[in-house]
Amino acid sequence: MSVRRGPDGKIINVDEGGADDEQTRRIQRRSTKPGRLSDPEAPTAGRATREEPTTDRVGAPAGGEPKTQIVGRPRGGAEEEAGEARHMDDPVVGWVVVVKGPGRGASVPLGYGMNSIGRAAGERVCLDFGDEQISRSQHAIITYDPRGRKYFVQHGGGKNLTYLGEDQPVLTPVELFGGEEITLGETALRFVPFCGKEFDWQDLPDQ
Repeated sequence: MSVRRGPDGKIINVDEGGADDEQTRRIQRRSTKPGRLSDPEAPTAGRATREEPTTDRVGAPAGGEPKTQIVGRPRGGAEEEAGEARHMDDPVVGWVVVVKGPGRGASVPLGYGMNSIGRAAGERVCLDFGDEQISRSQHAIITYDPRGRKYFVQHGGGKNLTYLGEDQPVLTPVELFGGEEITLGETALRFVPFCGKEFDWQDLPDQ
């Protein structure tokens, strides 16, 4: 073991091969500092690291909530065909439009056969607009005859009468041609035909 002084005047030991223990320790310390190439596990000094998030199949970050997917109901199919069949079981053949009294401006469709008029929800022509003088059921009946393609109005079973215009009571069935006003209580209905001699749903080919 030889002895010599360093630059600062301190005595340092040198082994037989001339290696400086203090210099060896300094080299070792420098080689183990973070960011050196000799330390492959150390992160790069002064450089931020960032992980790119992975995404799942619906495009949301893994582990997070998936994106909302809006799925529209497919058009057509058995459900739409069933709805169309229900409408064609009772196609519109005309309307009555409220032109006077509670519910003015409302319209109600008419169908094949007998159209019972009243305030009850089960009536084919429900006029539940607040006119208490209209009977709950069968105040009057408007009939469409698909064979003769004609319309008729007749009084139902209510105690209050049905009138054509304001003062002509309906005591027996009366044929309607379009544009007539039917009065029930304080309510006046204008009759608007759709089917008739020139058109009926029977004229259309089956689809």
